[in-house]
Amino acid sequence: MLLAASRRRVDFAALPAAPASLFGPPRGIGRGLLGALVLLPALGGRAEAHVKWFAAYNVAASPLPLPEVFSGAFLIVLALSALFILTVYICDRTIEAFLPEEIIENLFVAVKPLSSDILRICLGAFFLCLWVLGGIILTPELKTDIEAISWFQLVLALSTLSWRTVWIAGLGIFVLYAIAIADYGVFHLMDYPLFLGIAAYLIIESLKIERLQPYALSILYVAMAQTLLWASVEKWAFGAWTMPLLAQHERITLGIDHRVYMILAGFVEFVASFLLLYGRTSQRLVAAMLLVIFLAAIIDFGKIDAVGHSMIIASLAVMVMNGNTIVNRVLQNHIPSFMIGGAEAVVTYLGYLLLFFTMYYGLHGFIYGSWG
Repeated sequence: MLLAASRRRVDFAALPAAPASLFGPPRGIGRGLLGALVLLPALGGRAEAHVKWFAAYNVAASPLPLPEVFSGAFLIVLALSALFILTVYICDRTIEAFLPEEIIENLFVAVKPLSSDILRICLGAFFLCLWVLGGIILTPELKTDIEAISWFQLVLALSTLSWRTVWIAGLGIFVLYAIAIADYGVFHLMDYPLFLGIAAYLIIESLKIERLQPYALSILYVAMAQTLLWASVEKWAFGAWTMPLLAQHERITLGIDHRVYMILAGFVEFVASFLLLYGRTSQRLVAAMLLVIFLAAIIDFGKIDAVGHSMIIASLAVMVMNGNTIVNRVLQNHIPSFMIGGAEAVVTYLGYLLLFFTMYYGLHGFIYGSWG
């Protein structure tokens, strides 16, 4: 039933077959990698449009086999990304040793109190846009024919006008998320745990649940990171979905081979997401970089992208304002030796990569039988 519901909403006839060697070694890989690495920030900015909003897709199709994902190009970029994690860790620890955290935090003292209101107001605007557009549950590809959902979204938008009632919007997100799961399945909604993090944050702050308030931002941070880490693996597992989009918008590839482009785009997102949890000073810088990246994507992909990513953009702004929170301090290691600590950070990073590949391919195989 869930699969049938999904199929009514996706033009599978337009979905091209993926070449068997989609992520095999392409021609000119050295030149492509070199150019791509130099242009990483721009690369990420052009890669953040959510492919399901603009191209045909089939969630039930088998993902690219892992031996084909782990191509020569993939392994080269993996090694470079691990080296980058080590470098960032050493830089973070060096900055921490010479620049007291209080100096940096004092720069954001004036804006920190505004962060909660930014999230609340943006959520209200988001629900208002969904009400105006109509026929959308939470994100552009999650379509619905139930008109009552649009009016429910208007009620949720109105509830964000005051902190006393914004908890209603939080509960409403859980309701809409459940409706989306009923129509599209659990695997599809694994794209969007950020909404659950936003809902939890707003409910905790609105109802002033004292025991949970110290952890509200941490819940938001973890939900954001999980959303982006999952999306990174999707870029590698279902890169074929994006190929027609890249062919239509050749300019956004910066002349990089499309297969290398998708590998790099996935790593840009994965590394940045990892640092949102494990970065020190770099955490704020990465959040700011991602904020610019998602804003830049709107230039190429327009209003749909603006509405669909508005809550990611708002959440990233909150992260820039607040910097490290409890979850960051718990996850960060404090090993005296920079090199040993850096090695531990690299191992943790590789562990996350293994974990999310296992989660993505494992859950897909369990639900859709893609294990073979």
